[in-house]
Amino acid sequence: MRCMGTFWTTLQSTLEVTAERWGWIAAMIALILLSAFFSGSEAALFSLRDRDRRRLRMSGLPGQIADRLLQNPEHLLSAILFWNLLINMTYFAIAAIVGGQLESNASTGSTGAVLFTVGSLLAIIFLSEMLPKSIAVVSPTRFSIVVALPLQWAVRLISPALPLIRSSNAIARRLLWPTFRAEPELDLTDIERAIELGTDDAALRQREREVLRRLVSLSDLRADELMRPRGRLNLMTPTGKREVIQKCVAEDGYLYFADKDDEAIESALQLRTMRPNRWKRQAHHHELAAQATNVIYAPWTAKIAAVFDQLVTEERNVAVIVNEFGESIGVVTMEDLLRHILGSSDAGPGGLAEIDVIGPDRWRLSGSVRLRSLVELLGVDEPAERAATVAGYIQRCNERLPRPGDSAELDRFVLTVLSESDDDLLIDVSAGRIDDDGEDGTP
Repeated sequence: MRCMGTFWTTLQSTLEVTAERWGWIAAMIALILLSAFFSGSEAALFSLRDRDRRRLRMSGLPGQIADRLLQNPEHLLSAILFWNLLINMTYFAIAAIVGGQLESNASTGSTGAVLFTVGSLLAIIFLSEMLPKSIAVVSPTRFSIVVALPLQWAVRLISPALPLIRSSNAIARRLLWPTFRAEPELDLTDIERAIELGTDDAALRQREREVLRRLVSLSDLRADELMRPRGRLNLMTPTGKREVIQKCVAEDGYLYFADKDDEAIESALQLRTMRPNRWKRQAHHHELAAQATNVIYAPWTAKIAAVFDQLVTEERNVAVIVNEFGESIGVVTMEDLLRHILGSSDAGPGGLAEIDVIGPDRWRLSGSVRLRSLVELLGVDEPAERAATVAGYIQRCNERLPRPGDSAELDRFVLTVLSESDDDLLIDVSAGRIDDDGEDGTP
């Protein structure tokens, strides 16, 4: 009981002596609030998802400022950490001064100094770290809007010194850890390992491996290999009829709008996202075109991975593929990309789903089937002639537009054009060789 009485007496004396130093205490409270501001800002801004950032951009000037700060995350994080470090060092310097004064005071002594130091430490941990970060992550969008303007000024104020800080950091890292290398954000071996450990189901594991393979293949596929040819698009013209709309809904669900010369595709409308009664009432060209969204443009030689990144970055669903003359030759939609990655049988335009098995070593397919898909099915080497589709390969081999009766060799197989209809070809694939007189040598 005597010890408890001594403790409370010392605590009361510490509070009384501390209150006399109200100037230092006020400064410490202000520093706690500033530290809470930067800690909460860091937690809120760096927990925003893409959907939250889109909401920020549409929420007025403060939201746009917050989104602009996040466009250079390294610069923003360096500024926040610098201010937080400066504030915390100042806070603990003041705490050390007040603690020293308490220790030299006869009524408090070293016990009072220890109590004040522990209380100061707990205060900055809970009030400037845990509490603001907990509040910030609950509603990061609102918190980001509130702190955006003062945070922008804080970043601008320290910006001239940031290059020096980053240079010092780089020099120190090279001196202390010269072999340090940044880890890649995503490593394929890590994904394969996760698949191995993720399930005991062999079928599911094989399915996940196939999805991974198709995902990686995006970096090898050209845009013209996955695109939907222009002849297969539902193109709405100023004199377009309702039948085009009905056909669009039954097929890929996209209605495309060209310029006044009916050349370049300018916009696209996904009818499946609209209620049927809306597009049935607004069947005229200008009414539908007003609701269409802009498209992006990509050259036919671009890799599908780059097209996918551009679609995600610009928040678009359709990429128009153009040739070397700037002509629109087809489109790639976000649905086509997802179908290619997640499809069960290489579904989509030009996939294996469009190849019919006729018999042993014999298939029948559309001319728009991707040549890469056919090569993988046949298990042969990819030919030297670069072509996106089977029809394009036959055209290159014969040096003219394919027509019924034309044939071309693909390793140990013969590709023969059977018929032509609806801007497409029906092609027969069989094992064999072409005779010298041009006849198919299929047994």
